Amino acid sequence: MGGPRLEVVKFGFYVFFPVGVMLYFGGPDFYNNHVKSLKFWPDYETTYKPPTTSDEVKGALETMKAQREERWKQYREQQQQQQENKQ
Repeated sequence: MGGPRLEVVKFGFYVFFPVGVMLYFGGPDFYNNHVKSLKFWPDYETTYKPPTTSDEVKGALETMKAQREERWKQYREQQQQQQENKQ
């Protein structure tokens, strides 16, 4: 091997590289230039708001059931059309 000088250089790199990365990426300039402009969270108006009261839950459940039944109805109609087309 490299000898003690190489070991000192490797040790310095192992210690100071993470410190330098933290200083660069953790600094306020980097945050203001690159992170602050990102829009991470969606607007509150566009997010899903789950039902909170029991009446709202029952209404949402009925809506989901109706949508599910409609999807099954469309699926069955498609299956019947495919069966008719095969014959």
